Amino acid sequence: MRRVRILQIGDVHYPDWQASASDIDAKDNKFSPTITGKLRGSSLRAVLSKLRRLALTQSLDAIAFMGDFTSRGETRYISAAFQHFSLLCRVRGRTSQALPLIFVPGNHDVNRKDALELGSTEKFSAIAALAERFGWESIPVDQPVHFSLPPRSNCANVMLVNTAMGSWELQNLPEFLRTRLKKLDSSSEPVDLGVTDASVHSPATPPEEPAAAVIKDLEDQYYGQLDTPYLSGPMLSGLMSLVHQRETRFGIVIGHHNLLPQKTPRITPYAEMLNSGFVRSQLLLSDKPIVYLHGHIHSDPVEIVSDPRSPNGKLICISAPEIQAGFNELVFFITDHGELVGVRLIPYRTNIADGTISEGSHCFISTIASGKAALNGATFDLLRRLRDYTKERGRSLLFWDEVVDATSAGSQTQDLEDSLLMLQAARIIEIDGLTKANSEWRIKIGDE
Repeated sequence: MRRVRILQIGDVHYPDWQASASDIDAKDNKFSPTITGKLRGSSLRAVLSKLRRLALTQSLDAIAFMGDFTSRGETRYISAAFQHFSLLCRVRGRTSQALPLIFVPGNHDVNRKDALELGSTEKFSAIAALAERFGWESIPVDQPVHFSLPPRSNCANVMLVNTAMGSWELQNLPEFLRTRLKKLDSSSEPVDLGVTDASVHSPATPPEEPAAAVIKDLEDQYYGQLDTPYLSGPMLSGLMSLVHQRETRFGIVIGHHNLLPQKTPRITPYAEMLNSGFVRSQLLLSDKPIVYLHGHIHSDPVEIVSDPRSPNGKLICISAPEIQAGFNELVFFITDHGELVGVRLIPYRTNIADGTISEGSHCFISTIASGKAALNGATFDLLRRLRDYTKERGRSLLFWDEVVDATSAGSQTQDLEDSLLMLQAARIIEIDGLTKANSEWRIKIGDE
């Protein structure tokens, strides 16, 4: 079985990074800042250090950034972010192209001036040029970008899409409002895009909290109001053409915006992707596993959508948190025939209290529907030996060491782990402890 490893990095919002200094009881504010500074920790610094270590030591196939490199579309900060992560993630001894670096545009990456002067597609020209300059994968603009991981292989098909085409798009607004927005300056009053009466038939909301902080400037407000996410017709058509190719057994689709409504109520005219429901239905109709990676919502849900009329189809949506909260490592388990067995999500999350980052509980997502058809002879032979072993001992639950002894696996533990994962994905056995190291697994062997 082959493994493809991808780091999924959420919204960066450079240069608005916060130091997120750890807690310290500094009652004496005259105390030496040199000492207090050394006592503090930074969760952001911990994230970047961990990211650097993984790039140095792990067998990674790609690092994918989910968009929003900056906060107000300032090209100089996007350029700085490209440069920063190129230096951080590309280690000494590798060529500039050795480790694929991936970026999809977010709504906050769109420059207002470029959007007004260049139009809906050319406004991404500067970002596309920066990606090419630093040797990153191509940026999707009006068509998806398709490549394989590892490069020049048929192992995993990756498809990048642009969900930020509608960001700073004014053509659908009333003329008077378009005119006002085009004349924005720092002294303008906020533009009211409409007030909804929440007194009757309002949606359920969390308990009332203290008033939110004042928006930094008017442009922050306009960015929120004019984020109109959608997949354009040509983008979706190109994506589905790639998904339906015969050699595509599964797909990894990467975009900035979420396909499913977020948990936290979002107060904005265009809270969700305009055609997300249609996009979801089209992906499910492919009758193949599709893993959709995204950011935008600054939280990290893992959500699965399926349709019983498409038994092999499954849409797995995985969100990365904002970078200060950590990032995800994703391991795709792929058979030699190119079928996706499952995805292991390894979360690295920060603790602001002490400025550290730690590995959280793993999550294994099975993607096999009719799993027995994907099992090879060696895996069936393993299952037979395990069933014989359990019958001899009169119990169906085995510890990892017992499985190793029963199969004489010895040092070939990775092959054994692969076969057990295949059986787990096929729902023939049940592994308790998939969130932990295999030495802590408890394997329940089912009857024939």
